[in-house]
Amino acid sequence: MSINYYNAAMNAFDTQNYEEAYNFFIEGIKADDLDARCHFGIAVLYYNAQGTTRSFKDSTYHYAKAAEAGIVPAQVSAGFAYANAMGVPEDFDKAAYYLKMAVAQNEASAKVTLAEIYAMNRAGGTRQEAAKLLREVLAVSSSEEAMDVYNKYELHKVVL
Repeated sequence: MSINYYNAAMNAFDTQNYEEAYNFFIEGIKADDLDARCHFGIAVLYYNAQGTTRSFKDSTYHYAKAAEAGIVPAQVSAGFAYANAMGVPEDFDKAAYYLKMAVAQNEASAKVTLAEIYAMNRAGGTRQEAAKLLREVLAVSSSEEAMDVYNKYELHKVVL
């Protein structure tokens, strides 16, 4: 039955009725806690303060639930939240945990964030791993963010 709540929430979201979308997502989570799409949707609402008050803590909680179920943007968002202490304590190991899920799906933004964590010698990563991730991103795009991290940590000097 949660598919009905999810669809109703998305219809409300599309018409910018965020409060109604929030309520439908909540009902969808109550009806079927396994519907990761409802967790992802409500995480976005909490993050953007749409239909509810802004809560990075609640947003990160729901991003993490959706991430565990395989939603790639949620994996990136959960990783970013833990790396930047957004509503949760800074935790580079947890950040890397979620980001690695998205990296396995070849998600460029996850590679950049994970590379920066590794470049700082956090979460068991190495500068070589950081350089490899950024070179993968830069080989297929002209990502300013990737180039900024690449230059900031002088990863061009890293031999693979």
